[in-house]
Formats: sequence, structure tokens, C-alpha cells
Amino acid sequence: MTRKIPALLVLLAALGGCAPTPYWTMTDQVNKVAKSTSFEFTVPEGWNRTASADTWDRLMIDDKEQTVLLEQMRASKDGTGIHAITVTRRYPDTAFPTIKKKSTANMLPLEAADLYVSDLRKRTGLERLKVLSNTPAQLNGKPGFLLAMEFKNDDGLRIRIATHGFVDKTGLYTISYRAPSLYYHGRDYGDYIKLVRSFRQLKGAFDSPPEMPAWAKFFN
Repeated sequence: MTRKIPALLVLLAALGGCAPTPYWTMTDQVNKVAKSTSFEFTVPEGWNRTASADTWDRLMIDDKEQTVLLEQMRASKDGTGIHAITVTRRYPDTAFPTIKKKSTANMLPLEAADLYVSDLRKRTGLERLKVLSNTPAQLNGKPGFLLAMEFKNDDGLRIRIATHGFVDKTGLYTISYRAPSLYYHGRDYGDYIKLVRSFRQLKGAFDSPPEMPAWAKFFN
């Protein structure tokens, strides 16, 4: 008796017959450079990272959930529920989306850092975010900032955030390391600094920003 092959399987075979790319991938000596359109960086060995960049996010803006375009990649050693490094590029018009502020090419690092903190404080769970320090720093050879911040989560656990960032004509770039203040933050802070030093802006950053996809316009 001949078995009939479902039409769906035929379609999948026609489209290539391969499994979809996993969202997370393990980092090793062969697979250690994470690359997006606008940037690349080296992930410490033994960390997991996203296989490709996320290109949009859903945020509450003026009490309404809206889609914001970006480029974002993440890395974690023990799971994002414990700690994570997040590398993000936001486009100039939506650099600080929750406070509806734009970035400009001549924006000073201190101003960008202040707006970044204000933007974070508009997000659920970060309303009482404390700034421990705000100092000048270099990122990709450009003048930027280094923020040390802290907040308590719903369980009362203190979470420390370190963020390097800079602004140029292509938008706001940030590299953030988030982990519990006790043990985890100090344990892997050195890996975070190595990742920061490896960050490079790519030529694709200077291409025109993408258009908002039709589906996102429908939900906004």
C-alpha cells in the first residue's frame, strides 16, 4: 500500500527541507562572533547567545503597547532569568521610545545617559531604578558613558545593571549587563568587559533605517 505524503510536507520539502534556525546557539571557538546588520561582538566561550538579531520590540508607550524597531542580540551563561548581556541599537527617531525623545549626532554622552535612564524608569519593574554612577567611557573608539544602576525585583532581590553606550548619527547603541548584585554580577563582570571591548560598529549601520512592517502598523 502506497503511503500518501501530506501536502504540508511536500511544501516544506520544496522550501528547503531544513529545520528552522534555533533562537539560541552555544558559543565556542568556531561560533563566537555575533553579528547583526549594524554591529558585531565576540561572545565569551561557554555563553549562549541569540543566533540572529531581534528587529522589533513591543513596549508600553502612553499606556498603549506599541511596536518599536531596533537591532538587539542577547547572551547568557546560566539563563536570562539569572543574568544576561543585551546589545542594542535604537534608531534616532526612537532612541528613547517610552519618553518619546530622539537622539542626535551631536548629543553629549551625559545627556544620552540621562535620557536612557529616564526611558528605563518608564518600564514595568524599573520605576525605582537607582543610578549608582554615571561616568565617561569609550565604546568602539567613540566617546560614550558607563552607567551603574540597581533595582529590586518583585522578590526583593537586588539586580545590578552596567550599561556602556554611545550616540552617533545612526542612533543609540547600548551594551547592558544585568545580574543579581550578590555573586553573579561580580562573577561574570570580566566577561562583560571583554565583550564590550570586542564591540564593533559595521558599515550596515549607515544604511537607511528599515520601514515599519505592515503587520506592526496594524497592531500599533
